[in-house]
Amino acid sequence: MTDIIDLKEIEKKILKTAHQHGFFDLAIGFIVTGMAFGPFFRETLPVPYNYFLWPLIVVLITDISIIMVLKYVIQPRIGIAKPGSSLRSMRNKLLIVSSIQFIIHLIFIIIFAIGNGTGINVEGFMFMLIIGLFFIPIFAILAYLMKYPRLYVIGMLIWLAIFINELLYDPIDYRIRWLLSYGIIGSVIFITGLVIFIQFLKKHPKVKSEMV
Repeated sequence: MTDIIDLKEIEKKILKTAHQHGFFDLAIGFIVTGMAFGPFFRETLPVPYNYFLWPLIVVLITDISIIMVLKYVIQPRIGIAKPGSSLRSMRNKLLIVSSIQFIIHLIFIIIFAIGNGTGINVEGFMFMLIIGLFFIPIFAILAYLMKYPRLYVIGMLIWLAIFINELLYDPIDYRIRWLLSYGIIGSVIFITGLVIFIQFLKKHPKVKSEMV
């Protein structure tokens, strides 16, 4: 009796395998932790670059690290999977969702960079709720499409950082506030990803090429 091969199910397993190394968790944690130091660099950078330059630097470092680690550390251990039809469809959906997420964040950055001159004044818990309204569902969609369950938790943790940051708005200095919110939450995500990544490296030692 011939077994029926479910290609979509195989591709789902490939997607799950693609995130088992934990380096994406580590990278997200690095970005969130990096944002915690934004206020310190903001005071030393000229306006208007003080709001955009540091996040750009953190994201660029992360992107370069992801490319290098995927190519020289992860791929030699688990190989490269060529995408089938459902994976290509998923990639297109991810592009759409990521574009929506980028546009939403860009809108918020513009609104808060311009300030009260626009007549828009969204702050405190209202700001937190608005961010959560868009932020958490997008992370949930990405987690579902990518078959990446840990992304659900990561999305909630990042929203929790926003919550803590707003909760501590009045009592303490804003630089300490960012360290206590994004710094702690980012460190939790980073350390979790690091532990998973180390376990992955131990479980999948690099295969040495045989000499011909």
